[in-house]
Amino acid sequence: MHKGTKNEPTIAVFSYHALTSLINKLQYKASYPVRILVIDCEWNDVLQKAEDMEKTREADVFVSAGGTAKLLSTKLSNPLVEIKVTGFDILNALKEAKHYSDTVGIIAYESKIPNLDNFSELLNISIKQFTYQKLSDIEECLNHLQNEGIKVVIGGSFLQEVISKRGVTGIKGIFIYSSDGVTRALDTAVQVAFSKQVEARKAEELRTILAFSYEGIIAVDRDGLITVINSSAEKIIGASEYKVIGKSITKVFPNAKLTKVIQSCKAELNQIETFGNSQIVINRIPISVNSEVIGAVATFQNIGIFQEVEEKIRKSLFQKGFVAKTSIKDIIGTSDQIQKVKREAFLYAKNASSVLITGESGTGKELFAQGIHNASIRFRHPFVTINCAAIPDNLLESELFGYEEGAFTGAKKGGKPGLFELAHEGTVFLDEIGELSMSLQSRLLRVLEQREVLRIGSDHIRSVNIQVISATNKDLWEMTEKGYFRKDLYYRLNVLELRLPPLRVRKTDIPLLVKSFLTEMCHDLNEQEIERISKLTVFRDYNWPGNIRELRNIVERFAALYKEEDHESLLLSLFERLTFDDLGSGEQAELIRVLNSVKGNKTEAAKKLGISRTTMWRKLKGYKEKT
Repeated sequence: MHKGTKNEPTIAVFSYHALTSLINKLQYKASYPVRILVIDCEWNDVLQKAEDMEKTREADVFVSAGGTAKLLSTKLSNPLVEIKVTGFDILNALKEAKHYSDTVGIIAYESKIPNLDNFSELLNISIKQFTYQKLSDIEECLNHLQNEGIKVVIGGSFLQEVISKRGVTGIKGIFIYSSDGVTRALDTAVQVAFSKQVEARKAEELRTILAFSYEGIIAVDRDGLITVINSSAEKIIGASEYKVIGKSITKVFPNAKLTKVIQSCKAELNQIETFGNSQIVINRIPISVNSEVIGAVATFQNIGIFQEVEEKIRKSLFQKGFVAKTSIKDIIGTSDQIQKVKREAFLYAKNASSVLITGESGTGKELFAQGIHNASIRFRHPFVTINCAAIPDNLLESELFGYEEGAFTGAKKGGKPGLFELAHEGTVFLDEIGELSMSLQSRLLRVLEQREVLRIGSDHIRSVNIQVISATNKDLWEMTEKGYFRKDLYYRLNVLELRLPPLRVRKTDIPLLVKSFLTEMCHDLNEQEIERISKLTVFRDYNWPGNIRELRNIVERFAALYKEEDHESLLLSLFERLTFDDLGSGEQAELIRVLNSVKGNKTEAAKKLGISRTTMWRKLKGYKEKT
């Protein structure tokens, strides 16, 4: 049988010895690419094995014969094709039986084979029929046949097996199935499997279209019960799919008025309705099959035509691909520290106020900014990142606020919108906000207070609707105290503060991060190898002054070299370089502080720091040698 590939549909054929032998000899060739599994199975085991295959989706279509087929047909959800006894099978079996006797017995499952009298007259043969419901009945049937002096009997695989096990010498068993009947069943199963695969692809295409449609889509059946709702509709009406499927549309979304459309059989297009605090434009269309209305569908979206047109114009002027790719749930970590921050970030996303993200370099400030944007109502709009330390001050002003044509030498013809304009309706992420000059701090304050921008060289003020998320690894309050940062701007930025923990205080997350990086960078490592490497103590023994960014760098170095060396030895060599070259004074100060707090007890200090006692001794020795 054809083994097939992972993407081909699978046909599972459940049979017993005689039928299995016939199928294998057949060497069936399917007209479509399918995978055919022939499973030789005892009666008592067949149902459990078939149900297991259905649960694990190992089979798309099942094939079987006789009693096995009837047993499976009542329990399985997937299509079942029965190998049926054809007129040709009966005629062929009777002709063979006539060579042994003019009186023939037939044992069938549950019901007798109809119209056998025609064959009896045609072949001038006497036929005695018996039925069975369980395997023990076959023994009784054979006893009756022997008592009546019948020496040849026709039946399926289980009959052949019983005759063989009994070692009866006076009765000849004739197998009732032929290659013709098996081929027909397999042909049917292949057609069913192929049709099912085509339908599954269509269903997946439809699901994808619905999921990524900008418009909200809700469909109901003829009783007004919700059958389909896409993600856009979930967001607009504020209800999750699993809570509304099967519920009445009038209770979930009264404005849809789909029951009215079902009754009138008439479409209603471009209707403006109020839903909550928003206005939507909605289309209602009846669903008809063979001129009968079986349901209705509504498509709708928030009204914002002018804003959308304006946004398209902005994007056409300055395409940068301002997209936030990370959501809060994508941020890796199960420690209490990171879970607390993720919960706070999710709550902040529901608020329009400014957010200040603080934390050491490499702790993932931009990822959290993207996550907050994607969890907010602004998720469909631009996410614009500006690194205040990466752009010279004179260029940063024109990038932020834009300029008019001729505003300065080298200004583009037609001018250029600033990043605040391009972020309209979306989010501006100001990274390393502590590097912003005092003059730009004043202009930024105006944007935050008035939500207005003035391009360089322009006298026309433009309104912008943005949320500002800023980030810094500096102590902004200390900078305000020293006069390096405006206090009024500080209070405007620091309405909602999100403090990101350094990696050294959430070391339980390190194996998860390592696994993620290894999976991304080392494609030929299997899951077991990745799991083993991620749990090596060398990762937890180091205090990661560069946080997650440094961890990723280490894994990148490992990914470039691991094919040539033993994994553990390579990592140890990489960390030896870090220990003496990259350790900052902050780690040494922390180690000394903890030692002092436990009165010099190195075992207790190692326990508090989450490192081994050996690592503690090695670090202390390293510090002494460097001094």
